[in-house]
Amino acid sequence: MSAPSTPHEMTVCRGVQAQTNCRFAMPVPESLAVQLEQCLAQSGWAQFLHGAVTGPVLHHHTFRVALAACPNGCSRPHVADVGIIRAITPELDTSLCTRCGLCARVCPDKVMTMHAHGPVCDHARCMRCGICVDKCPERALHARESGYRIVLGGKLGRHPRLATELPGVFDGEQAVALVSGCVNLYMRHYRKGLRFGTLVEELGDSVQDALERP
Repeated sequence: MSAPSTPHEMTVCRGVQAQTNCRFAMPVPESLAVQLEQCLAQSGWAQFLHGAVTGPVLHHHTFRVALAACPNGCSRPHVADVGIIRAITPELDTSLCTRCGLCARVCPDKVMTMHAHGPVCDHARCMRCGICVDKCPERALHARESGYRIVLGGKLGRHPRLATELPGVFDGEQAVALVSGCVNLYMRHYRKGLRFGTLVEELGDSVQDALERP
């Protein structure tokens, strides 16, 4: 028999941890990880499992949240129940841009292309890593949005699934509220053997609406 597991698990990348030096990490307050831990502890999931599960809490019962300081996702947010990924959406101030092309050269995903009036970002493909904003020598690129991408319903196992991304960029308070909402949604729909990723897949495009309902 598998060894008992904990009801919930919080994972952070080293870019979030104090006294580390990750060159890709964007600033993430340590307090966010603490708030997420508290949110999970107070969510009622542990008590719910005690009544819903016969026997010990096993690996697949654990509700997992992963916090990453950049899109490289060393904490594996895309295979967690909820993944929270630091994000910066770039915006150009054409009055400051000298059209040097550095942003296009340093972009890891090649979503910046140079035109006569300056760089253009393909926001549909942009991973919001913030590298172009950080490297621009003229500070012509700045953060139009600064916060977190949220991905839901990732899982490993026999039927693995990469998490589904919610549209938009969220602040820390919204991220904590979404984690609470996801646990509540899971408890409302729970049935034996149901993984949160399966529920997200079943709800499809309506998952965000479902999260907003009490």
